[in-house]
Amino acid sequence: MSTPKTVVFADGENLVMRYQAMVANGAKPRKDVAHIQDTFVWHPGVTTWSCMDIQRVNYYTTVSGDQKKLAEIKSQIASTTYKFEYDADPDTPAAQMQLVPRVFHKESKSRKTRNVDISIVIDVMRVAHLTHTEQLILLTGDGDYLPLIEEVMRLGKTVWLCAFSSGLNEKLKSSVDLFESLDDIFFHTQQS
Repeated sequence: MSTPKTVVFADGENLVMRYQAMVANGAKPRKDVAHIQDTFVWHPGVTTWSCMDIQRVNYYTTVSGDQKKLAEIKSQIASTTYKFEYDADPDTPAAQMQLVPRVFHKESKSRKTRNVDISIVIDVMRVAHLTHTEQLILLTGDGDYLPLIEEVMRLGKTVWLCAFSSGLNEKLKSSVDLFESLDDIFFHTQQS
């Protein structure tokens, strides 16, 4: 069985909001979490918990500020690398690539925009129609993506979902081929 060619879509707005809510409620982040307040959160374990041939990780987020600030955030996200196993052979080294930032401007007064959601839907549907992509991973707990997930699965693609328990729409867990919680990846457990 070949390792599935996978594309990852991270709803950074949702992830950072849920991550920050968990921290505010006392969750203890692991030391290797990369975090930019209200904009970005990542942990290297996101792409290493399963054997995948990851083609790209798209990270969608918004930031308020001028063009210089947007460029700085894009640069910081792009400097974040991820590793993944693309071969089931343990002697094969992990591959490494950078996150692809999709950063949108938002007014300082607004908390969330629709730019991220709309861009993810468009990009997921584009990738879902590519014959060489077998699997899509969505990093979000937002139930608004349920119709998108259903359509991608109708197209014959495998869909995995990774999300924090905070604010997770429970319908998502039973609507995908595989659900993985991000809680243990980003935070210390009670025993750790």
